[in-house]
Amino acid sequence: MLKLVKRPLQTFRQERMVAFDPLDPPFDRLGPERLERVFSLWHHWRGDKPAPRRAEVDPAALRALLPQIFILDVEEDDFRFRLVGEAVNERYDHRLKGHSLRDLLNGAVLDETLHEHRQCVERLQAVLVHNGLDTASHDDRSIYTRLLLPLEVVGGTARHILGMMEFPAAA
Repeated sequence: MLKLVKRPLQTFRQERMVAFDPLDPPFDRLGPERLERVFSLWHHWRGDKPAPRRAEVDPAALRALLPQIFILDVEEDDFRFRLVGEAVNERYDHRLKGHSLRDLLNGAVLDETLHEHRQCVERLQAVLVHNGLDTASHDDRSIYTRLLLPLEVVGGTARHILGMMEFPAAA
């Protein structure tokens, strides 16, 4: 069983994150319709399980959304990009696929991002992160909305994360 290393929580920008039980989604906070679509598909694929298996994710159903989709593998205290849609890939200069969060981030932004991903993996929660002008820090000026959904639960922990990112048109 994969055990993620716990770190003391720092003061994170809690106003940018909403972690919620997938059975009780805050659709009023999900934002763009495409995020709702991904959540609805994920919910359909999971059936009566805590999360769908990775093999149950149907790329054909996600066709129009694939540019904003990514899949992360859960590693020992890290998360590695397995699949990265073209819009996400372009936004981050084609440097995500195959890399882990620890490869790409550092300091408080890394700690906060790991915390958000752990919420999804360990608590099997859907996690919505909005990094807007009002919540961006000097270390993380990217403006986006990110949805994280657990995939493939083994021993009460997700093995993968299905994610989607929305970027403002002007960004």
